[in-house]
Amino acid sequence: MARAAMAGRGAASCHYSHSVTPGNNVFCRHRFRHLISRGNQFRGSLNAAEWALVLLVAVLPAVIGLPLTWNRYQLDVQAQLQSAAGRAVNSVDRVFSQVDRSLREAAPLAGQPCPQARGKLVSLAAFDPYIRSLGLMDGRRLYCTSVLGAQYSDLPFTPSAPQQLIYRLDSGPLYPKRPFLMRTLLGERGQAVVASVELAYFSPLLPWQADDGHSGSLLVLNHKEAVQSTLPGAAEVPASAVLRVIAASERFPLAVHSWVDADYLWRGASARLLRALLLLLPVGVVGAVLLLGYLRKRGSVSGEILLALRNQEFLPYYQPVFDACGRRCMGVEVLLRWQHPRQGLTPPDLFIPVAEASGMIIQITRYLMRRVAADMASLPLPDRFFVALNLSPSHLQHAQLVEDCQAFLRHFPKTPPRLVLEVTEREPIRVTPQSQQVMAALRRMRVQIAIDDFGTGHSSLAELNRIHADHLKIDRVFVAAIGSDSIANRILEMIIDLAKQLRISMVAEGVETEQQRAYLQQSGVHYLQGYLLARPMPLEQLRDFLWGRPPLAEGQPVS
Repeated sequence: MARAAMAGRGAASCHYSHSVTPGNNVFCRHRFRHLISRGNQFRGSLNAAEWALVLLVAVLPAVIGLPLTWNRYQLDVQAQLQSAAGRAVNSVDRVFSQVDRSLREAAPLAGQPCPQARGKLVSLAAFDPYIRSLGLMDGRRLYCTSVLGAQYSDLPFTPSAPQQLIYRLDSGPLYPKRPFLMRTLLGERGQAVVASVELAYFSPLLPWQADDGHSGSLLVLNHKEAVQSTLPGAAEVPASAVLRVIAASERFPLAVHSWVDADYLWRGASARLLRALLLLLPVGVVGAVLLLGYLRKRGSVSGEILLALRNQEFLPYYQPVFDACGRRCMGVEVLLRWQHPRQGLTPPDLFIPVAEASGMIIQITRYLMRRVAADMASLPLPDRFFVALNLSPSHLQHAQLVEDCQAFLRHFPKTPPRLVLEVTEREPIRVTPQSQQVMAALRRMRVQIAIDDFGTGHSSLAELNRIHADHLKIDRVFVAAIGSDSIANRILEMIIDLAKQLRISMVAEGVETEQQRAYLQQSGVHYLQGYLLARPMPLEQLRDFLWGRPPLAEGQPVS
């Protein structure tokens, strides 16, 4: 170990998300996409669920957009119906407002003899464009009209209100052979003035003049009796109507009912729906093509990872961890590298996210544990030497982790190294009954738990309390702030104070200067890791390092 203490200087703690050092095989994400050149066997190998998702994306714009277009068209038609019916009611109001003005002018004639009053009646009726005939009544008896002059005939009603609007179907002296509306103005002693209005005046005022039976309008008296319709013989809104609006007059007991049926809507909406479909289908196709490309790319990388596991292309690199003085190697952290046959040594930040998203990170970790166990068993390890492996938080939910750790320790029949599992923070650490059982079993085996990069990911004080970690790893971000007056430096002081109060040992990553090492030593940090002390190295270089021979730079071939 004396010779080991004299081993190389410099190194930064790396885990799954750290890249390799400058000057070696450094890859950008866009270059890594060409990994699929070897994985063409995986291209297009989507499962049924992924194909279903692509199909869903292709049709989703149309599935959502067409009903919205149909609903929008119905709202537009309904608004048009309401607007047209409102205009018709306004026109009806204008007709009867003019009729009422004529009736008020004729009101003084009520009770006068017909020869005396007829001239005025004829004059008023002639100048009112809507009145067919004006008449004078005494009770039920009509005794004078502008058309026939003096006559005596009894009508089937007696004016009972100051003003009434009455629908008449039978022939009579005022309006022979056609239905008409009668407007009355009641005076004193039961005497009244009455005007007859031809219904033909209202036919052009009603909207939706169609003769195909799929739309129409009714003029309704007293909310129950249809007095005029755009469809011959129609006395009510048909049952086939799917849209119906009512516009009622505020001054007269009249309302306009307008309606359309489903055939009318389909004929009108077909062109709009076709335009929407021609617009939405390309959007869906573009989205499906983009998703298909993404799934194929992800699938190809996932396939590459499976192939790499089968071909044992994942390599463990070991970065020594020293005591606070930086003189004694206390253990190593295992870092993952991918020796790709075409792309060379690939850093983990380009494939670990895909492995985590696809759930393959657990397979990689299990493979790495077996590989590291075999490597460490071939080395003469010092006493109390520890081996730290990175672990995804989701792995704590699997009981298989306990068996894997037991298998790791069985490689060392005499004195096994201390096994430390560094829980990464790229995803939240879920403390569940299952994970608590797993961690309890690991503690019984003397396997220790460390929280990696504390303060930079999803960890919280509550999780720290529930996990009961043995080690706290201080991220390189805070170490780099040593000597500055930044917030990160103050956070570093708080993390160190917290670890001391909780009596948790500390490991500082990314130690690159002597100033940082001295500060961390004086602050009571237990272990140091970084380029100042040693770089990550493959097994053969670690063997030389432990025997005191200077290590090569990471990625340099071993002779």
